[in-house]
Amino acid sequence: MRNREILERRFTKKEVKTRPGPSGEELHYVETASVIQRLNEAFDGDWSFEIKEKEIDLENGYIWVLGRLQCEGVVKEQFGFKNITLDASGKPLDLGFDLKAAASDALKKCATLLGVGLYLYQEEEEHGERVARLATEKQKAFIRDLLRAQGKKIDEERIAQLTSQEASILIDKLLAGGSANQVKKKEKEGGK
Repeated sequence: MRNREILERRFTKKEVKTRPGPSGEELHYVETASVIQRLNEAFDGDWSFEIKEKEIDLENGYIWVLGRLQCEGVVKEQFGFKNITLDASGKPLDLGFDLKAAASDALKKCATLLGVGLYLYQEEEEHGERVARLATEKQKAFIRDLLRAQGKKIDEERIAQLTSQEASILIDKLLAGGSANQVKKKEKEGGK
């Protein structure tokens, strides 16, 4: 891909935001507008993004989408996720906003597969050594929920050792497996 230098260029300090993670660690991220701007710069606006699948799981309180980014004949697909925001009575506040957030997450993850902001997710240096970030509590809880929903065994020892990147990969696999299982179930039920 001829635009690799543009895609992989580091974002300015102003563009890289931080927020506290569930375990108190500082997480670095780039806002969706910065990712869109980078894609526009690299492909002169000639790219497209669409949502291929989505699921709203009110019982477990999350939304996931499968997004597809296409540019110069290259296609990247990735899942995006968002916890459903609840009002004071415990009812969903705005599912449209939560879907938009999940779609933005999917777009950013797809763009990462092209190198956009990839360095933000790679191992961080700590005291001169490369140390992988451990999975967040949110990732671990989501993995447990997915395993329960699919009737699979939960290995707490293994979950505790997952890096953030390994957790993301496992979540994607579990979501893909769950989606495939739902399709098979619908086929057995006669496409209902």
